[in-house]
Amino acid sequence: MFGRAIAQTAVIAVLFGLMLFFPAGRLDWPQAWVFIVLFVVTSVAMAYGLARTDPALLKERTSVSGGRGLRGWDRVFFTVLLLGVPAWFIAMGWEARLNPPAWGWPVQAVGGAMALTCMAIAWRTFRENSFAAPAVQVQTDRQQHVIDTGPYAVVRHPLYAGATLWMLGTPMLLGSRIGLVGGAAMILLVALRSIGEERVLSKELAGYDDYRHKVRFRLLPGVW
Repeated sequence: MFGRAIAQTAVIAVLFGLMLFFPAGRLDWPQAWVFIVLFVVTSVAMAYGLARTDPALLKERTSVSGGRGLRGWDRVFFTVLLLGVPAWFIAMGWEARLNPPAWGWPVQAVGGAMALTCMAIAWRTFRENSFAAPAVQVQTDRQQHVIDTGPYAVVRHPLYAGATLWMLGTPMLLGSRIGLVGGAAMILLVALRSIGEERVLSKELAGYDDYRHKVRFRLLPGVW
């Protein structure tokens, strides 16, 4: 599973490079290199950690569709994501060809820190919840139960909450105004998926409705 994770990380890193550098028309784009290096280092570190502590979860997250069938609306989500993410990166690369970064290094540094924080939240979430597979399914074969500790005591979808930092931090790091618009659109997409996911969990996972009343917010404490 660790080897598969390394291979997937390498392929995605190459695709990121193509989607950024080719439309930018140059390789001397330090912010893009920083983004790719951060992605590779954190992804490999997380895969190594899961290989040692939770190989079952690593298998779920490196398998097609999380190793499980996708519901119809989840297929729509992944299709939109599969089309939208490349368009997002290509647009940021094209913007880099036409214009200098929209802001200076302090904002770029904050964006990089947000992307790193996303990965830290993801790791903490994986350590707390061994059922965090990509597909929205109740894993009865693994005796899935409600997790209400760690980051799940703060928001009901900490993995999505962390992803919002990545979706905003990446364009901030790359200095892209267009990227911020695309990031906001993806956050909306993830928020919609969280609603669909909760409907499934409320119906199929014992105790989830009680958990929803205990932890009020989905993604952002005090807001939603």
